[in-house]
Amino acid sequence: TPEDFKLYQAEIREKVKQAFGLPTEKTPLQPVVCKTVAGDGFRVENVIYHSRPQLPVTANLYIPDQAANAPAVLFLCGHSTNGKAADTYQKAIINLVREGYVVLCPDPSGQGERSMFIDAPNAEITGVLYATTREHNMVSKQMLLVGEYYTSWCLWDAVRSLDYLLSRPEVNPAQVCVTGNSGGGNMSAFLTAVDDRLFAAAPSCYISTWVHHLENEEPCDAEQEPQFFVGLGCEMGDLLLANAPRPILVLGQKNDFFDERGARETAAEVKRIYSILGVPDQAEVFIGPCDHGYHRENREAMLKFFNQMLGLRTPAPEPEEMQVFTDEQLQCTPRGQVHYLEGERDFISFVQELADKCKSQRPKLPLAELRQKLAQLLKIGPVGVPHYRVLRPIIAGDCGYQLCSRYAMETEPEMLAILKYLGTSRKYLFHFPEDLEHVTLYVPHQDSLDEMLRINEFSQGEGWFGLDIRGLGDMMSLACNPNTGHSAKYGRKVSCDPLYAFPDMLGRDFFAYYCDDYHYSACGLMLGELYLSGRVRDVLSAFQLLQSYGVKTIDLVARGQGSVPAVLAALLSGAAAKVTLIDAPPSFDSMVRKQIIPYPQSMMPTGILQLTDLPEIYEHLGATHRQVYFP
Repeated sequence: TPEDFKLYQAEIREKVKQAFGLPTEKTPLQPVVCKTVAGDGFRVENVIYHSRPQLPVTANLYIPDQAANAPAVLFLCGHSTNGKAADTYQKAIINLVREGYVVLCPDPSGQGERSMFIDAPNAEITGVLYATTREHNMVSKQMLLVGEYYTSWCLWDAVRSLDYLLSRPEVNPAQVCVTGNSGGGNMSAFLTAVDDRLFAAAPSCYISTWVHHLENEEPCDAEQEPQFFVGLGCEMGDLLLANAPRPILVLGQKNDFFDERGARETAAEVKRIYSILGVPDQAEVFIGPCDHGYHRENREAMLKFFNQMLGLRTPAPEPEEMQVFTDEQLQCTPRGQVHYLEGERDFISFVQELADKCKSQRPKLPLAELRQKLAQLLKIGPVGVPHYRVLRPIIAGDCGYQLCSRYAMETEPEMLAILKYLGTSRKYLFHFPEDLEHVTLYVPHQDSLDEMLRINEFSQGEGWFGLDIRGLGDMMSLACNPNTGHSAKYGRKVSCDPLYAFPDMLGRDFFAYYCDDYHYSACGLMLGELYLSGRVRDVLSAFQLLQSYGVKTIDLVARGQGSVPAVLAALLSGAAAKVTLIDAPPSFDSMVRKQIIPYPQSMMPTGILQLTDLPEIYEHLGATHRQVYFP
């Protein structure tokens, strides 16, 4: 019933508020019109305003001649390198303007005139500079360390852009709509969820379902996956229902990687609710015949829907040929980038400032209290002795005589981590090793067996146990192949650190953009969980299993990215008698200080710098550091 929905809607709004965590206060926009460009029957004002103090947003405001009390559209860009100047978006905007709409189109962060990596060391060689999604994903993972979310910062830019549009005297504040494609589609959906001032919304090439994304192995860009939201029990349709019955047009494409089945399913769900509310015609769906993009059919459908909902005329078809402006004509800054404006900042400088604040305000806690708070941050409770399976032994390496015994620990329901044993003899075991008192547990950078053989110290003591935690070694997923989808489009990762660039021994490109590691990390964030926490739990389970078989002393050795879950588990459990780290990251703070970092998002515990940092953990463990070169 309508009454039932109102109760449900109130719950959605609370969850939206919790998920996006937007600022509670708005600072002065300080808008400046930099120049005006004349069009055919309209003008374009190139403007700069501030979404936060010293954080400039460059935008184009298209104003029809004699505009007064006019309907308006906030047009949010997708991932175009030149942002607001992209031809496709200009065509959509100019057609809106010819129908009498005032249109504001801002540059998203990391696009157009808001690149965040001008003059950054290694920005060009790593392909981050002027690569929109790479810029976004790089800053996003750094934000996690200080407890911030890139999605929320981008959304706040959109909220403040709406503020500016509503401040214009030419605009009718009761007739403001929002649309955008891809990255602009998700921001349109997010904005319609958090802001009650919009009249209508038409998100394009974003709305599907997160279930389809997971099943289709479709990683998304950092700002497209809102933290906590899925864990709070929400789906994409809830974004559109938060301010129902606002007119909603779901736009998609037949050949889009945002599954059009999900677009139809979500639109049908929204329409069902709108029917209960008595306004079924205010929820529609249009699926174009093309690939991902705001192509002509979708642009025309958007304009027709807005006009229909506003009671305006049926618009004329979009012209076959349309004159658009050059990037330079739509430029707001003298040199084409806000980076060169004196006294202005970008997201990165704010993150570094927050890291400074964390460092100065973070208390040094007693070990017991630090363990307690770290367990809370990672959401890890008591870990018991895991059930395990005895797998078939395998030949270790190319030597042909060293055999490796293997055990699959069930560290969570239906989740395995593989423990591999290289002993001092050449025997293999169909049972778990017994009568061992002093062993080494090795947590790898990529693959435990390959790396143990290269280190070649397993014959010392009573042998080494290598642990392939989830996502590494034998537990590396075959999902999100780097030769498909986003990874194929954006290329393999080029890193300034060879350790975080090379494929593993089987040629699997763990560090590719949009690989399974990134995908599962992002899914975890949407669930309000850390993928890293699962890896820590895997190490804790290995400690428990070894101790249950009478092992008295465990020396912990870890390398590269494996160092992070290893030392977190060692600190929580106190199970490691000795800790040796190979090629370990120096600190989480250092991951914020450098603009370009090689470390994957899965290594970044959300908000960790508010609690502690790696040097403090290393000190508690008495860890020693080594470097090992693998040719």
